[in-house]
Amino acid sequence: MEVINQNKEDNPMAEEGNDNAIDHNEDTCYGVEDEREEQNSSENEGEEEEEEEKEEEAEEEDTECENPFEFENGINPLDLIGNSDSGLPCYQTIKDYVVLCNKKRKPLEQCHREGTSSKKAREEDIAEVSSAEMTEIELMNFDQCGRSKKKVPRKRGRRKGSKKKLDERLSRMLGDANLHYANRRYDMAITVLHEVVRLKPTLPESYHILGLVHNAIGDYKKGMSFYKIAARLTPKDSSLWKMLFAWYIEQGDIGEASCCLSEAIKADPKDSTLRSYRAMLYAELQDFQKAAVAYEQVYQLCCENVDALKEAAKFYQKCGQVERSVCILEDYLKNQPDGVNASVVDLLGAILMEINAHDKALQYIELSQVDGKELPLTLKVKAGICHVHLGNMEKAQVFFNDLKPENANKHVELITEVADSLMGLGHYNSALNYFPMLKGNSKNENGLLYLKIARCYQFLGERLQAILSFSKALETLQDDVEARIALASLLVEEGKENDAISLLSPPKDSDPGEAHSEKSNRWWVDVRIKLKLCNIFHSRGMFNDFVGVSFPLVHESLHVVTPRQKKPNTDSPLCNLHKDEEYHQLIIDLCNALASLQRYREALEIINLTLRSAHTSLSAENNEKLRSLGTQMAYNTTNPRHGFHCVKCIVQQHPQNVAAWNCYYKVISRLENRDTRHDKFVRAMQGKFVDCVPPILISAHQFTLCSHHQDAARKYLEAYKLLPENPLVNLCVGTALINLALGFRLQNKHQCVGQGLAFLCNNLRICQNSQESLYNIARAYHHVGLVTLAAKYYEKVIAIRERDCPIPKLPNENIDVIENHKPGYCDLRREAAYNLHLIYKRSGARDLARQVLKDYCSF
Repeated sequence: MEVINQNKEDNPMAEEGNDNAIDHNEDTCYGVEDEREEQNSSENEGEEEEEEEKEEEAEEEDTECENPFEFENGINPLDLIGNSDSGLPCYQTIKDYVVLCNKKRKPLEQCHREGTSSKKAREEDIAEVSSAEMTEIELMNFDQCGRSKKKVPRKRGRRKGSKKKLDERLSRMLGDANLHYANRRYDMAITVLHEVVRLKPTLPESYHILGLVHNAIGDYKKGMSFYKIAARLTPKDSSLWKMLFAWYIEQGDIGEASCCLSEAIKADPKDSTLRSYRAMLYAELQDFQKAAVAYEQVYQLCCENVDALKEAAKFYQKCGQVERSVCILEDYLKNQPDGVNASVVDLLGAILMEINAHDKALQYIELSQVDGKELPLTLKVKAGICHVHLGNMEKAQVFFNDLKPENANKHVELITEVADSLMGLGHYNSALNYFPMLKGNSKNENGLLYLKIARCYQFLGERLQAILSFSKALETLQDDVEARIALASLLVEEGKENDAISLLSPPKDSDPGEAHSEKSNRWWVDVRIKLKLCNIFHSRGMFNDFVGVSFPLVHESLHVVTPRQKKPNTDSPLCNLHKDEEYHQLIIDLCNALASLQRYREALEIINLTLRSAHTSLSAENNEKLRSLGTQMAYNTTNPRHGFHCVKCIVQQHPQNVAAWNCYYKVISRLENRDTRHDKFVRAMQGKFVDCVPPILISAHQFTLCSHHQDAARKYLEAYKLLPENPLVNLCVGTALINLALGFRLQNKHQCVGQGLAFLCNNLRICQNSQESLYNIARAYHHVGLVTLAAKYYEKVIAIRERDCPIPKLPNENIDVIENHKPGYCDLRREAAYNLHLIYKRSGARDLARQVLKDYCSF
């Protein structure tokens, strides 16, 4: 007796000061003695019997639930019902449960001495369990939810003599609790039931009554927790699981509801209603595959439940298993020789028609007509639609004869199905015979109906009727972008561009900031609307309006797209900007419009962004157009630095083209400060193309501008070696040598002047004594102080009359027409006469100087 008491665990959670409680020590001794007798009896009888086979594992369910819990000696399950958020009887931590299970029961004599001070005993015993022992126990015996990981094999059935009748005292206490509950003495009922739980923790009736009591006082959360304990103790009682399932569904806890439903199905696997609930639960969770399987199981349990079979077919269709859907419906029809279910044929026909098996669908519909009975109207309509798809319009019309305007309000869905099918197959005239039937129906007097009618008129080429129908549709479908664009296109075709612009423009009372809002879904911020507006503005030459709409779209999209981006960014207004040819043309039109409005800086920004982000997807033609436009912008804008990239790319593509180098040099010469990018680029081009003269000349010109005449002469002489008969090269070499001779550091100045004049004379020879070459020699003589020779050559220039020639034009360059108004813009006689008059004036011949000015410089 003492050994048994020492191995038993004390009740650590017994309540103190309970008036209705029986003496604690007597109950403890009574319980120990009773358990000892029961244990001895079981052991004696168990030795005489053979052990039965181990119990087979239960069928696995889709949702895993907790194992049926077993209360250990000394644990009060009432303390497991707390105010936790989940409302479920679970332990706070694994450690708490382990401490309670491994606590040592004190000797009986010590219990008599300490009376009811169980709380203090519990705290002392908890302290005796070391952390190492705790960790070992946790790892060996329990998982995260405090459940035992080791499964103890159970014996099938029960041993003889092991079934024990409920103690008379407990039965009496349960009866008292029921009376208290019936008379609404809930506190007294709870007190009695707590004592029953303390004496017999595994008695399910006590928890059931506790659940009733707490539900009666409005504490549904705790009541359901007690119901769940009762259900765990009687797992084969499906009614409790059903009640718990309903309560969790009401609370929105789908996970616990699914768990309870699985336990209910385990308890009653032949209940088709429970499996129907499971199928509906899967459907609500959009797990169509499991929903289909669940509904098929319902049908297998109850073959009369055709609705379950149909639901299974629908869900198989939703999850893409159309063949399975067709198969189960066909198997059902094959097993119905006496009669055919029209609803099953209707569903099967709809599924077959969806996969374009119209001939097979028509076959099943015809087979469903037995004993000459007339087909239901739904099957007639499906048969007619099948004939339409098979090209039998006359046969189809026979099946559609029952759809008339006078009964249209009764068959709205069927008429809509017929009209949509005819419209989808291009029979627009026939579709227009059925759509008007729905106008009188209040449920279909909406924009969608008029939209379909408008589409039919549009495809038939009846623009006026289509415009009226689209306008009627937009009265209710104001945010339908496709309908609005279609109506705008029709208005443009009718020459009503102003009406189309008004239709696509934002309302006057709209918020301008809404267009930039990411969450805005109004029709006027849709990209398709803006692109249609751009198309109309551009075609009418309204460039200001065109730029106002298109520039924000293109600018934002180009900033979002990056060169390394492999996929289009969904945040971009024009997400396929770098691939779509239509968008490339929009960019070119935008740049041309900006150029016509003299907004060169913005045009250059768009061009540079496009060439950086979409250069690989641009066609060669569009690439060339953009670079040419960029070049034009570069020498028209006030800051040509933005156009450097464009002209550089053009020269790289055409390194031997003089016009390309002229464009490049015109842009570079307008830079106020020296651009290091230019120096690096010219050096690179000279190294890559050693026989290319333009970069050598441009480099020499840059040295001349910086007054580095020696470096300039060296570069010009390099060009002279490549092109000795070029007049420009000879002129540049001669002027560079003369400028160099005028410096202070050169010792052989006369030799340098002579060489320079020799190159100028060579230029005179190549140009065949042209006015320009004569003037250049005269200026050289004048510059070095040889005024006698200079006067002689100035007189030769005055004696020649040069005709005007067109000024050379660079690609995409607009020449100022004002320069062409005055004749003689190519004649140098006035310049020569003015310089000659300076020579005469300085030499003292003032009368001769005045005469020269009067003859050639006064107009």
